[in-house]
Amino acid sequence: MIHIFCALHCEAQPLIQHFKLTELKQFDLFRIYQSKDKEISLTITSVGKINAASAVSYHHACINTCNSDIWLNIGIAGHANIAVGDIRLVNKITDEHDNTSWYPQVIFKSPCESTSLITLDKPSTEYQDALFDMEASAFYQMAIRLGTTELIHCLKVVSDNAEQTTSTVNADKVKKIIAAQMQIIENLIECLKPLSSEISSINSNPEHYHYFIEKWHFTQSEKLQLSRLLRQWIVRFPDEDPIQSVMGNKTGKSILIRLNEKIKNSEFVIHD
Repeated sequence: MIHIFCALHCEAQPLIQHFKLTELKQFDLFRIYQSKDKEISLTITSVGKINAASAVSYHHACINTCNSDIWLNIGIAGHANIAVGDIRLVNKITDEHDNTSWYPQVIFKSPCESTSLITLDKPSTEYQDALFDMEASAFYQMAIRLGTTELIHCLKVVSDNAEQTTSTVNADKVKKIIAAQMQIIENLIECLKPLSSEISSINSNPEHYHYFIEKWHFTQSEKLQLSRLLRQWIVRFPDEDPIQSVMGNKTGKSILIRLNEKIKNSEFVIHD
């Protein structure tokens, strides 16, 4: 799934229209939208770090998220000299309040240039050689608790700079500059989808796992051990059925001992 967060409705509107999202009326603390196939969701956070962090947490509670999902903060930002309407992927986020920094993991070929961003506590026209907004650090700090770092990113369209200050920014302008960068937004999502699928595959339960936990009793800790051992089994014995190897064992604990002994005593060979 893809989870998008925008501070303002005018930032969100082009995305809502493009992805054909419908508002979920059952949620009233923040406005949440979702596509018909439930693959894309969007929450309007309102301005500021507290709102951004609260919205991410609320979204997670309302929508069935998992750690292989894509999380995106999309919106406008100021910059000293980047042209209005240009888009940037954020590769460093700094919270001005305590000077804490985070480094989003850009391990793919970005569809646009990357730059740093500073999150402020209040609006400013003291432009710097960095993007600045009022939500990204809070979004990122909360999202990395819920998702996977490599899938969490901020994408910002420049709305104002030293020559065209915030006095030139209005809702219609914001809608237009976001809409004009929709192809880049789609390209970023396409860049992240293969990584999301790979992480999902890694995190999914291995073959035979559900059979084991239905037939024998395992504690929560033993279930984690079972999952790890079955992954190792697939690598060591791709042509052998682990179920046949443990027949005769009556407890989850004895099965774990049997699987571990078999794996530990095997000679590791990479099969063609």
